[in-house]
Amino acid sequence: MNLLEDLKRKNPGLPLFSVLDGAFAPYGRVLPVLDPASLRAAMAQTKIPEAGNCYVASDPILEATADVRHLAHTVYGGMAVQAGCCNGRGFTLNAEEYHKCSEVNYSTTGLVLLLALPSDIRDRTLDSSAVVGFYLPPEVLVEIYPRVLHFAPCRVSPEGFNCLVVLTRGTNAPLDHVDPSAPGEEGLLWMKNKWLLCHPDSPQARKGAFVGIKGENLRLSME
Repeated sequence: MNLLEDLKRKNPGLPLFSVLDGAFAPYGRVLPVLDPASLRAAMAQTKIPEAGNCYVASDPILEATADVRHLAHTVYGGMAVQAGCCNGRGFTLNAEEYHKCSEVNYSTTGLVLLLALPSDIRDRTLDSSAVVGFYLPPEVLVEIYPRVLHFAPCRVSPEGFNCLVVLTRGTNAPLDHVDPSAPGEEGLLWMKNKWLLCHPDSPQARKGAFVGIKGENLRLSME
Protein backbone atom coordinates (compact mmCIF):
# COMPACT_ATOMS: atom_id res chain seq x y z
CA MET A 1 0.00 0.00 0.00
CA ASN A 2 1.45 3.40 -0.96
CA LEU A 3 1.51 6.37 1.42
CA LEU A 4 -1.53 8.14 -0.03
CA GLU A 5 -3.69 5.03 0.07
CA ASP A 6 -2.59 4.44 3.66
CA LEU A 7 -3.53 8.01 4.62
CA LYS A 8 -6.93 7.59 2.95
CA ARG A 9 -7.54 4.44 4.97
CA LYS A 10 -6.59 6.20 8.23
CA ASN A 11 -8.63 9.36 7.45
CA PRO A 12 -11.95 8.16 6.01
CA GLY A 13 -13.70 11.46 6.75
CA LEU A 14 -11.26 13.61 4.77
CA PRO A 15 -11.20 13.60 0.95
CA LEU A 16 -7.58 12.97 -0.01
CA PHE A 17 -5.99 13.22 -3.45
CA SER A 18 -2.55 13.74 -4.94
CA VAL A 19 -1.57 17.05 -6.53
CA LEU A 20 -0.83 14.86 -9.56
CA ASP A 21 -4.55 14.01 -9.86
CA GLY A 22 -7.04 15.92 -12.00
CA ALA A 23 -8.89 16.87 -8.81
CA PHE A 24 -6.11 19.38 -8.11
CA ALA A 25 -6.85 21.47 -11.22
CA PRO A 26 -9.25 24.01 -9.57
CA TYR A 27 -6.74 24.64 -6.77
CA GLY A 28 -3.41 24.85 -8.57
CA ARG A 29 -1.00 23.25 -11.00
CA VAL A 30 2.25 21.28 -11.01
CA LEU A 31 5.30 23.18 -12.27
CA PRO A 32 8.58 21.85 -13.69
CA VAL A 33 11.68 21.87 -11.47
CA LEU A 34 14.63 23.36 -13.35
CA ASP A 35 17.49 22.42 -11.03
CA PRO A 36 16.41 19.59 -8.69
CA ALA A 37 19.80 19.21 -6.99
CA SER A 38 20.07 22.91 -6.14
CA LEU A 39 16.51 23.21 -4.83
CA ARG A 40 16.88 20.01 -2.82
CA ALA A 41 20.12 21.22 -1.25
CA ALA A 42 18.65 24.63 -0.42
CA MET A 43 15.69 23.05 1.35
CA ALA A 44 17.98 20.64 3.21
CA GLN A 45 19.62 23.56 5.04
CA THR A 46 16.27 24.56 6.59
CA LYS A 47 15.49 22.99 9.96
CA ILE A 48 12.38 21.17 11.17
CA PRO A 49 11.54 22.14 14.77
CA GLU A 50 11.16 19.49 17.46
CA ALA A 51 7.56 20.57 18.06
CA GLY A 52 5.02 22.77 16.31
CA ASN A 53 5.66 24.73 13.14
CA CYS A 54 7.95 27.60 12.23
CA TYR A 55 7.69 30.04 9.33
CA VAL A 56 10.54 32.00 7.73
CA ALA A 57 9.30 34.50 5.13
CA SER A 58 12.60 35.17 3.39
CA ASP A 59 15.69 32.95 3.13
CA PRO A 60 18.55 34.23 0.93
CA ILE A 61 19.73 30.70 0.10
CA LEU A 62 16.30 29.73 -1.23
CA GLU A 63 15.92 33.04 -3.05
CA ALA A 64 19.23 32.49 -4.86
CA THR A 65 18.13 29.21 -6.47
CA ALA A 66 17.51 29.07 -10.21
CA ASP A 67 13.98 27.83 -9.64
CA VAL A 68 12.92 30.75 -7.43
CA ARG A 69 14.49 33.28 -9.82
CA HIS A 70 12.60 31.60 -12.68
CA LEU A 71 9.33 31.66 -10.73
CA ALA A 72 9.63 35.41 -10.20
CA HIS A 73 9.37 35.81 -13.97
CA THR A 74 7.03 33.00 -15.01
CA VAL A 75 4.52 32.91 -12.12
CA TYR A 76 4.78 36.41 -10.66
CA GLY A 77 5.30 38.39 -13.86
CA GLY A 78 8.55 40.02 -12.83
CA MET A 79 7.31 41.13 -9.40
CA ALA A 80 9.70 40.99 -6.45
CA VAL A 81 9.24 37.74 -4.55
CA GLN A 82 10.23 36.27 -1.22
CA ALA A 83 11.10 32.61 -0.73
CA GLY A 84 11.13 31.06 2.71
CA CYS A 85 9.83 27.94 4.38
CA CYS A 86 7.16 26.59 6.67
CA ASN A 87 8.60 23.59 8.50
CA GLY A 88 7.13 21.57 11.32
CA ARG A 89 5.19 18.66 12.71
CA GLY A 90 1.64 20.02 12.61
CA PHE A 91 -1.37 17.94 11.60
CA THR A 92 -4.41 20.10 12.43
CA LEU A 93 -6.43 22.46 10.21
CA ASN A 94 -6.78 25.34 12.75
CA ALA A 95 -7.22 28.04 10.09
CA GLU A 96 -7.34 28.83 6.39
CA GLU A 97 -5.81 31.87 4.71
CA TYR A 98 -5.66 33.26 1.22
CA HIS A 99 -3.48 35.69 -0.70
CA LYS A 100 -4.23 37.73 -3.80
CA CYS A 101 -1.18 36.24 -5.45
CA SER A 102 -0.15 32.67 -6.12
CA GLU A 103 1.82 30.69 -3.55
CA VAL A 104 4.41 28.16 -4.73
CA ASN A 105 5.23 25.12 -2.58
CA TYR A 106 7.83 22.36 -2.75
CA SER A 107 8.98 19.81 -0.20
CA THR A 108 11.74 17.23 0.16
CA THR A 109 9.74 15.33 2.81
CA GLY A 110 6.27 15.16 1.32
CA LEU A 111 3.24 16.64 3.11
CA VAL A 112 -0.52 17.17 2.89
CA LEU A 113 -2.06 20.54 2.01
CA LEU A 114 -5.57 21.23 3.35
CA LEU A 115 -7.25 23.39 0.69
CA ALA A 116 -10.61 24.98 -0.04
CA LEU A 117 -11.93 27.13 -2.88
CA PRO A 118 -13.01 30.78 -2.62
CA SER A 119 -16.54 29.72 -3.57
CA ASP A 120 -16.66 27.53 -0.44
CA ILE A 121 -16.86 30.66 1.73
CA ARG A 122 -20.43 31.71 2.57
CA ASP A 123 -21.02 34.93 4.51
CA ARG A 124 -17.39 34.95 5.68
CA THR A 125 -17.77 31.38 6.95
CA LEU A 126 -16.12 28.17 5.74
CA ASP A 127 -17.52 24.78 6.73
CA SER A 128 -14.57 22.48 7.34
CA SER A 129 -16.42 19.73 5.45
CA ALA A 130 -15.51 21.64 2.27
CA VAL A 131 -11.77 21.23 2.93
CA VAL A 132 -9.91 18.75 0.73
CA GLY A 133 -6.49 17.22 1.43
CA PHE A 134 -3.85 17.04 -1.31
CA TYR A 135 -0.71 14.98 -0.94
CA LEU A 136 2.37 16.80 -2.22
CA PRO A 137 5.02 14.15 -2.94
CA PRO A 138 8.68 14.90 -2.31
CA GLU A 139 10.40 17.12 -4.91
CA VAL A 140 7.21 18.18 -6.70
CA LEU A 141 6.75 21.94 -7.27
CA VAL A 142 3.21 23.34 -7.26
CA GLU A 143 1.51 26.69 -7.71
CA ILE A 144 -1.50 27.32 -5.45
CA TYR A 145 -3.75 29.79 -7.24
CA PRO A 146 -4.66 33.23 -5.82
CA ARG A 147 -7.51 33.21 -3.28
CA VAL A 148 -7.36 29.42 -2.81
CA LEU A 149 -7.58 28.77 0.92
CA HIS A 150 -4.64 27.00 2.56
CA PHE A 151 -2.62 27.09 5.75
CA ALA A 152 0.32 25.27 7.35
CA PRO A 153 0.84 21.81 5.81
CA CYS A 154 0.33 18.53 7.66
CA ARG A 155 3.14 16.07 8.29
CA VAL A 156 2.97 12.58 6.77
CA SER A 157 5.74 11.05 8.91
CA PRO A 158 6.95 11.45 12.51
CA GLU A 159 10.01 13.32 11.21
CA GLY A 160 7.81 16.25 10.18
CA PHE A 161 7.76 18.29 6.97
CA ASN A 162 9.60 21.05 5.19
CA CYS A 163 7.83 23.29 2.71
CA LEU A 164 9.13 25.99 0.39
CA VAL A 165 6.86 29.06 0.40
CA VAL A 166 7.23 31.57 -2.45
CA LEU A 167 5.04 34.71 -2.42
CA THR A 168 5.16 38.31 -3.60
CA ARG A 169 7.57 40.25 -1.40
CA GLY A 170 5.99 41.74 1.70
CA THR A 171 3.27 39.10 2.06
CA ASN A 172 2.69 38.07 5.70
CA ALA A 173 4.44 41.16 7.05
CA PRO A 174 2.72 42.81 10.04
CA LEU A 175 0.06 45.46 9.49
CA ASP A 176 -0.10 48.67 11.47
CA HIS A 177 -3.73 47.93 12.32
CA VAL A 178 -6.06 44.94 12.12
CA ASP A 179 -9.75 44.93 12.96
CA PRO A 180 -11.48 41.51 12.97
CA SER A 181 -14.72 43.29 13.88
CA ALA A 182 -14.70 45.24 10.59
CA PRO A 183 -17.38 44.30 8.04
CA GLY A 184 -16.76 42.29 4.90
CA GLU A 185 -13.35 41.19 3.75
CA GLU A 186 -11.62 43.88 5.82
CA GLY A 187 -12.35 41.90 8.98
CA LEU A 188 -10.41 38.91 7.59
CA LEU A 189 -7.22 40.88 6.87
CA TRP A 190 -4.64 39.68 9.39
CA MET A 191 -1.28 40.52 7.80
CA LYS A 192 -0.18 42.11 4.54
CA ASN A 193 -1.78 40.21 1.64
CA LYS A 194 -3.08 37.61 4.14
CA TRP A 195 -6.78 37.14 4.79
CA LEU A 196 -7.45 34.63 7.57
CA LEU A 197 -10.39 32.59 8.84
CA CYS A 198 -9.74 30.49 11.92
CA HIS A 199 -11.49 27.73 13.84
CA PRO A 200 -12.78 28.66 17.31
CA ASP A 201 -10.55 25.97 18.88
CA SER A 202 -7.38 27.25 17.19
CA PRO A 203 -4.38 29.17 18.58
CA GLN A 204 -5.17 31.87 16.01
CA ALA A 205 -8.59 32.45 17.60
CA ARG A 206 -6.90 32.98 20.96
CA LYS A 207 -4.74 35.66 19.32
CA GLY A 208 -7.86 37.50 18.15
CA ALA A 209 -8.08 36.45 14.50
CA PHE A 210 -11.46 36.33 12.79
CA VAL A 211 -13.36 33.14 13.65
CA GLY A 212 -14.82 31.96 10.37
CA ILE A 213 -14.49 28.15 10.25
CA LYS A 214 -17.31 25.97 11.54
CA GLY A 215 -17.44 22.21 11.90
CA GLU A 216 -14.66 19.87 12.93
CA ASN A 217 -11.14 21.16 13.41
CA LEU A 218 -9.70 18.57 11.04
CA ARG A 219 -6.67 16.47 12.01
CA LEU A 220 -4.61 14.28 9.70
CA SER A 221 -4.10 10.94 11.43
CA MET A 222 -1.14 8.65 10.80
CA GLU A 223 -2.57 5.91 13.03
